[in-house]
Amino acid sequence: MGLISELSGASGASAGLPAAWERACTGEGVPLPPPLTNYFDAVRDSTSRFIGGDGQVLVKVNSSKVQQYVDGLDVAKFDKYVKHVNSWSRSLPLVFDSQAQNLNLIAILDLLQIGSGFRRELHEAVNRGASDTINFGCMSMHISQTPLDARGLQALTLGDISRHFGIPLLGKERPMSEGNTAVMISEASELRPLAEIILGILQDTGRRLEQSGFASFADFITKTCAEKPTAANLVQKLVTAFPSLRDAASIGGHPVYLFKKAQLIAYDICQKFGREDSMFDFSDIGDMTLFADNVVPTVVQHHGLIDPCSSIRAKIDSGKELTLQETTAMRAASIVAAQLVVDCANSPSSEFKAGAISVNQATLDNFWWQEGKDPELRPIPRLVCKNTVYF
Repeated sequence: MGLISELSGASGASAGLPAAWERACTGEGVPLPPPLTNYFDAVRDSTSRFIGGDGQVLVKVNSSKVQQYVDGLDVAKFDKYVKHVNSWSRSLPLVFDSQAQNLNLIAILDLLQIGSGFRRELHEAVNRGASDTINFGCMSMHISQTPLDARGLQALTLGDISRHFGIPLLGKERPMSEGNTAVMISEASELRPLAEIILGILQDTGRRLEQSGFASFADFITKTCAEKPTAANLVQKLVTAFPSLRDAASIGGHPVYLFKKAQLIAYDICQKFGREDSMFDFSDIGDMTLFADNVVPTVVQHHGLIDPCSSIRAKIDSGKELTLQETTAMRAASIVAAQLVVDCANSPSSEFKAGAISVNQATLDNFWWQEGKDPELRPIPRLVCKNTVYF
């Protein structure tokens, strides 16, 4: 399977792509974990090292509150929420010609799980949040039979993205010259950068796939899993191959790995197809880490498991945009806190009794993400970061 290992070296892949996408690929220059490294371990180790070192000035993990949280965890609610997320996750009300077509759309849907920093602007402009906007756009492309293979992704235009995802490219009108309303010009919409980022993700993915001989995203995933059917292998190959999945940051000269979307792709494929096809029934799915986005870290903060510094807390509470370092610290701290909860809940000496679903970082993510939709938690301010392709 030489093509997969060579994909990351595809030359000239970013030529002509939207500048907003290139700026948002902040992890592209971060060194990847050494060969033979398990990428789940790399996330755990790097986040723990960061939060245990320089990162604790930004966000502290309240390890003293972990036992109390585990003791009070509602097992019935945990099982219910995780089952709910897994039952509807990527179950789209669409008709597919084949499993490959379904797999391709699910992978693209997860590839595009971005835009959370534009949540306010999206609600004001189209009355939808980021996740619903991405779902809407992907379903629109499928229903309209827009080609979503490697060549089709490259052929997409900014107008296509605007039309399918309902993202306006133009904003308010103003006179071309002061005091003269005879000629009006439109300013760029606040959401235009999001449309450009989406376009860049899709075009770059298509180029890299075609340059390395893959017909589609599904083709890449299927051949990767046929080579070695584990979640860790798939995540590593995805992160290595595609800059839009290289979710990492260099803080203080040290890499901090998060890999949210790559893990989400593997998780959703396992949940959707694992029972039908052993190639996608990943035995190591429980080794994954939290899919740290804009919601889960603030839910973890709500439970008192992490404590951001006063400046980050003030930004979150006021809805101001966080820096790359600040968002990395919040996301990394939530992963560290999740591991403490997992270790506590599964300790032989613990009195905690799990229900039908085991407690690991992936199921905790499902639970906390769904919990963030509860009426009493939905008003909690979320992380805001616009210049990212990772969440």
